[in-house]
Amino acid sequence: MIRAVLLMCAFLSAGLASGPADARSRERSRVAESSQPREQQPESREERREDRREQRRQRRDGSADAARQALQRNGGGRVLSVEPLGPGYRVKVIKDGEVRLHEIQGD
Repeated sequence: MIRAVLLMCAFLSAGLASGPADARSRERSRVAESSQPREQQPESREERREDRREQRRQRRDGSADAARQALQRNGGGRVLSVEPLGPGYRVKVIKDGEVRLHEIQGD
């Protein structure tokens, strides 16, 4: 019984001692990551803003293409919604009172 209590105390104290070491190693890795140059990130705020604009344009163009393809598959109708779905889009189209879902694969 005493042996079990001693073993449990040893395990608990080992676990408590390793906690701060983990935190320090995480902090060191964060500092190391922040000191590395960010070559992939745009440098200026304006470049980041332009990248976001381009991404929105591409999404808008992609969703418009998906809507066009869904209308073509459906034989006309009206687009109710276009939602991103993995690499493509889910398009809801209504025609003659019937709602149909079309999954359009992106480029």
